[in-house]
Amino acid sequence: MTTPRRMGAEGAKNRQLLVDAAERVLCGEGYAAVTARRVAAEAGLKVPLVYYYFQTMDDLVTALIVRNNEQRMARFEQALASADPLRDLWTMTGDPSGPMTSELLAMANHRESIRAVIVARAKEFRAMQIAAVERLLIERGVDITAFPAAGIVTIANALARAVQQDTAIGFDDGYADAVALIDTGLDFLAREPGEA
Repeated sequence: MTTPRRMGAEGAKNRQLLVDAAERVLCGEGYAAVTARRVAAEAGLKVPLVYYYFQTMDDLVTALIVRNNEQRMARFEQALASADPLRDLWTMTGDPSGPMTSELLAMANHRESIRAVIVARAKEFRAMQIAAVERLLIERGVDITAFPAAGIVTIANALARAVQQDTAIGFDDGYADAVALIDTGLDFLAREPGEA
């Protein structure tokens, strides 16, 4: 029987340095550059430390995904607590983590374990978004059978993703009008009941 390998503590400074370095490499050089050697060099650490804190490189990337999701949850909670939560949720949706999201999705196309983590986290977060938007719509007297929260959240996320991807390559036809439509709807929902 083999003894489990000794692993570094989750809160250790070097572990965080490696996660930070993995993010910089991922965003700056692309997912294919996220190797133990490259991440260790970026962190200013020795390669064996990568495997002291993470059993595999996928575990390191998973730690980055988990941290990214924790940050997204904090922004989500702030948006819900704001004076205009629907608008702040839209702003949050339209402000994804740019290159990191694109590179993680590209990596997920090639690595099943990364895909599984991303899908599980995305489903969990989407369910929370839908529940929050549904509650906010009901509070504003919106007929959620005519305007289902799941549809609204899905459209908002798809639009935000399309805007990000297309504008990154210099194509933005129609997006200003689409965003203006969202803003008009949010202005309507922000009005007090009975306000013209």
